[in-house]
Amino acid sequence: MRANNYPLWLNRAIFCIAFFAAACGNSPASNESVVTKELLFDKFIGTWQIPAVNGFERWTKKDDGSFITIGFSIKGNDTSWNENGRVYPEAGIWVFENTVKGQNDEKAIKFIASIFTDSMVQFSNPAHDFPTDINYSFVDNNRIHAFIFGPNDKGGKDTIHFEFKRVK
Repeated sequence: MRANNYPLWLNRAIFCIAFFAAACGNSPASNESVVTKELLFDKFIGTWQIPAVNGFERWTKKDDGSFITIGFSIKGNDTSWNENGRVYPEAGIWVFENTVKGQNDEKAIKFIASIFTDSMVQFSNPAHDFPTDINYSFVDNNRIHAFIFGPNDKGGKDTIHFEFKRVK
């Protein structure tokens, strides 16, 4: 017995419309979500320094909306290029592909954005040996607290922290 006086076909039509509207409106692949998250990455643009080790990361934005990051260190007059990364949306999900000098046969490792707020992003790849997670958190417009973490050889987890300050 139906609780209302609408024809059965109308009840089904209303249900289908409501179902599809809800499903489409909550899609993580929506363009609005990608654009909103791109605004966080815009804050990264510039050169960031880790004063304790004279290490740097330089972030730039490409015309296609992706971001490039280059990690390097300076010792005297020598500049050592340590890593290259690319951040881009793929099927509505932000991806961080990173290549670290001397690791993984110089091949890029893909991490997927797993946590995202207006001031923090965490990328994860549980299949990678170390790190499994990379986290960037804005302290303010001129400081970033970053850390990487993952399993160690003793069955625990290791975390390495990086304190960046904007230099450009």
